[in-house]
Order: sequence, then C-alpha cells, then structure tokens
Amino acid sequence: MKPVVVLSSEDAEFCFLLQYILEAEGYAVCLAAKPDQVIRLADHPNTHAILLDCLADNLEAVCDGLRRGDRAGRIPIAALVGANSDRHIDLIEAGIDESLVRPLAPARLLQFLKNSAVGGPRGDDLGQSGSGRTLRQLEIEMDLASQSVRCRGRPVDLAPIGFRLLQRFLQFPNTVHSRPSLIAAGWRGRRPVDPRTVDVHIGRLRQALRPLTGYDAIRTVRTAGYILQTRATGSA
Repeated sequence: MKPVVVLSSEDAEFCFLLQYILEAEGYAVCLAAKPDQVIRLADHPNTHAILLDCLADNLEAVCDGLRRGDRAGRIPIAALVGANSDRHIDLIEAGIDESLVRPLAPARLLQFLKNSAVGGPRGDDLGQSGSGRTLRQLEIEMDLASQSVRCRGRPVDLAPIGFRLLQRFLQFPNTVHSRPSLIAAGWRGRRPVDPRTVDVHIGRLRQALRPLTGYDAIRTVRTAGYILQTRATGSA
C-alpha cells in the first residue's frame, strides 16, 4: 500500500499541484481542510508525513491535537511558510519538525519526505545505508537504532542535541542549514531557542569531531548557516 501524505491547505490550486507531484512519486495524498480531519488521518497506519500550509489559520489547533494524541513525535510534520515568514519560533513551539518555504521547490519537498518521514516509497534515503538505520558521510557513521556515532571507527560522545544536529547534517549533506531549521531539528517543541545557542552547540559538535577527522567537516556559510561539506568547493 502506498505511503500517505496528509496535506492541509485552503489553497485548492496549490493542493492539486502538490497532489499531482506526490502521486507521481508513488505517494497517496489525503486532503484535509479541518483540524479534526488532519488529526483523524494521523491515526491511519500508512500516514508517513503531514504538510500544513501556514496560510491557513488552523496550524496551532492541528499541532495541539496531535500532541494531545501523542502522535507528533511519531509522524513528521512540515509547515509550508512564506519566504518572509517570521513564525519560525512559533512553529517550533507548536511541534513542527521542518519549515518548507513557498514557493516550494518539489525536490526540497521530496527530500524532506525521503529523509524525515517514518517511511517512503523507496529505501534509498540520502546519506543512509540500505537498512535505513545507519547514516554515513565522510568518515562519520551514525547508528540510529543504538543512538551512537563513530568516526574513523572510534566512538564520538555527543549530547542529545548534538546528536540530533549531526543527524540533520548527515541526512542532508552539502545543504546549507539555517539556524531556525537547526533549532527545529535539535530542540523540537521546546522553549524558544536563541539562534546564538545554535552556534554554541555547533562549536561543541566541531570540537567532538575535529580530533578524529583532523578538520572541520561542518563549515560556516556567512549570514546563512552551516553545511556538512562532502564535496570539494572553494576555500572557506
């Protein structure tokens, strides 16, 4: 049976376009206009992800209902936001896992579904082994089942936030991650996080990896965020 993506939006044209794209990729799409419909569909055994359009007014109601049903941690939730949105902290507090900026690039949406959702139409997730339980990039290997990290065969001791941040970098290598997106990955649903706190934790992550790699695999992209660089580019 096809994996189900629940899409909640009041923009009918946008819904039909996304439905066409996702169905062509092997997903089944369920459209849900009301919060109770989204929450009910979250209980479907084949639901793999939920997409919420922030142009609608039901975002908080949906997230609150999912949290009460203890589903938010099981099913990844992405918010579709405008390019100038200032709601990143509000979305994190609401329990959103990822913010996808509109106009939405189909490749970015599919990347989220393949790497963040609990399942998908194929098992070739970016950065993952065939089992889907191990992430490997450069000399770094993360075992999701045992929640452990090794670099060049040696164990890496990471705090939970550092582990989640590294997981995001391994899932999406050669991608610039903004501080709000890293907050969503590392501090899911917690109190508001100062972007400078991200810099502190990235520094700790670098300190943990540098003695084993011999260099900083996580690079700073000025004014934009951070990137795990696995392909050669210009100098930092």
